[in-house]
Amino acid sequence: MKISIRNEHASAVCQTHGAELLSYRTAAGKEYLWQKDPAYWAKTSPVLFPYIGAVPETVTIHGKAYAIPRHGFVKDADFEVTEQGEDYVVLSTGVSAFTASVYPYDFRFTVTFRLEGAALSAVYGVSNLGAEEMPFLVGGHPAFFCPMEEGEHFTEYMLRFEDEDVPDLHLAYPMFDNDAILYEDLKRRSVRLIHQDTLKGVRFDFPDYPSAAFWTPIKKDAPFLCIEPWCGGTMDQVSNTNLLEKKYVQTLPGGQSRDYLFRFEPC
Repeated sequence: MKISIRNEHASAVCQTHGAELLSYRTAAGKEYLWQKDPAYWAKTSPVLFPYIGAVPETVTIHGKAYAIPRHGFVKDADFEVTEQGEDYVVLSTGVSAFTASVYPYDFRFTVTFRLEGAALSAVYGVSNLGAEEMPFLVGGHPAFFCPMEEGEHFTEYMLRFEDEDVPDLHLAYPMFDNDAILYEDLKRRSVRLIHQDTLKGVRFDFPDYPSAAFWTPIKKDAPFLCIEPWCGGTMDQVSNTNLLEKKYVQTLPGGQSRDYLFRFEPC
């Protein structure tokens, strides 16, 4: 089921399957999010939990192997609408027979989309409903059109970071030939995907995530770039699938909850 929210500045569409964000449009009708095309990538903004990255075989938790899918399982879960208003929606999912077979914890996972002026915020809420400490990785994967205007090219865009000591990254497809590019330890956790001449594009803030990955499909010259806020293992840890040893692994005591926010808006 698709759900629309709107205010005077923008509108957004998500779906209950996977709590995936499908669209963000300004009031003038300009779309910023990649619209699925299997020729390049059949997703728009999957939600990553409780694992991030490839799974060569299984994921190990406290010495036991579990068949957690690549990037976790909530991206394929069915969510229910637990609250909705004109400019926001709260979606929720939890334990099923499948999740119990691949992840031995009693959890609740919520996704809240909210329009705040021209900005869209996404809050991923993790709740540990069990008694023992729960480890997990969590992250987002939204894809933005790049280029954003007719007549422009991917290579005319750049990533500009708020940290003054981090140089601009001018985009070129070959730099993604080895998969995503990851930035860690950014002090301000904010980046803009903008055209190098007009400086117009999208500002993306990820205050609750220690790292951000940037990705476009390998050797496809795809017209989009994903900005992925992560609490998850880094690119050099792909072969290590021990969840407790993953960099930035999150742990949540029994009965507690934690929220993870990212936000974006045109700039």
